[in-house]
Amino acid sequence: MTKLILWLLHQWRGYLYVCMSGFGAERFFNLCAANGIELWEVIYQEKNYQFYMTLPGYRASKLLMRKANIRLRILRKMGLPFFLYRNRRRKLSLLGMLMCILLFYSMSLFIWDISFEGNTRYTDEMLVQYVNRHDIHYGMRKSQISCDKIEAGIRNEFSEITWVSAQVSGTKLFIKIKESEVLSIIPVKDETPSDLVASDSGTITKMMVRSGIAQVSIGDEVEKGQVLVSGAIPVTNDNEELITIRQVHADADIYGILSYSYTKEYPRLHTVTVKTGKERIGYYGKAFQYSAVLLVPDPQNRSWNFTKELHQMKIFENFYLPFYYGIIRGTEYQTYERFYTREEENALANQIENLFLKNLMEKGVHIIENNVKILDNESVCRIEGIVTVEKSIGQDLPMIKRDEMRMKRGTYDNYN
Repeated sequence: MTKLILWLLHQWRGYLYVCMSGFGAERFFNLCAANGIELWEVIYQEKNYQFYMTLPGYRASKLLMRKANIRLRILRKMGLPFFLYRNRRRKLSLLGMLMCILLFYSMSLFIWDISFEGNTRYTDEMLVQYVNRHDIHYGMRKSQISCDKIEAGIRNEFSEITWVSAQVSGTKLFIKIKESEVLSIIPVKDETPSDLVASDSGTITKMMVRSGIAQVSIGDEVEKGQVLVSGAIPVTNDNEELITIRQVHADADIYGILSYSYTKEYPRLHTVTVKTGKERIGYYGKAFQYSAVLLVPDPQNRSWNFTKELHQMKIFENFYLPFYYGIIRGTEYQTYERFYTREEENALANQIENLFLKNLMEKGVHIIENNVKILDNESVCRIEGIVTVEKSIGQDLPMIKRDEMRMKRGTYDNYN
């Protein structure tokens, strides 16, 4: 830091690189030290001394030169005074520099970039929409930003965010967040009186009843909607006479084997897109809300796919500017129609099969067997699949809803 301040002082006052000749070099150095004249980087070369000295020091050393009987010859002049003197006739250049400095200073008063860090559940787009709704946007004055309000607002708006830190650095607004790693709401155990009924038709393979009375056994064939575990428990006396019926929430893990089928049809004749190898390059620029594209038109009106690489200009690490530039790359393509080959049909069938199986496995379904057939004619290809799975087939049916259904059918019973 001291070296930097000293360098800036030298630039401000101006300094010289001189060559000293004569026989009183040692006496001159002693006189300069006694009078506080700064000399640095002294070297001896070709029977002469060369060194740097400040412009005020050079002026103050003229009397010392005569006393020491030496002569100083200026080799280079450096610093702001000499720069201004050399460019004294270039008034427009000086004006341009001043306007440029003023422009950069004016832009430094605004926010030109907003970044988020630590968010996984909430995307950058969602957070940008939130801050925009609260009048926090690109191009606003930094003095209008309240980091405390931003932090409190984000915590109140997004329940999964537990910690927020907002900070302005340069022309960039940093928002760092930390999301909760546990559930924000503890699920409440359902105690509503209910039966456990079959969600699908199948064969029971596993059962573990925790609450209620089982109505089926392992190996039984069940239909969709059939009661598997009853939540109505009869209470009897010592003579096994019914006293009352206690209603509970039926709870059990019941697994069964069942089959799913899926069908997918698509036309064999389809459109194919291929690249021709020809490319085009254009340029994109944006300043504030104004943008321009430099791309030579295609006189033949061929088909192109365009991609844009966009970059934001910045001076320092966090000093972003409202200027963008980029390259537009175009790739020519052609389309035509043809029939699927047998290899492509097999690949498409595998893709449809994998997507269907993936959706099942995401629901916790265990795949036991899978059979796929491809049936096609001249115009249509048909993919048929049958999947045998083992899954949990129990679902709750509240007793109130069950009784309403029975009354509509005219088969109301007090209990199962």
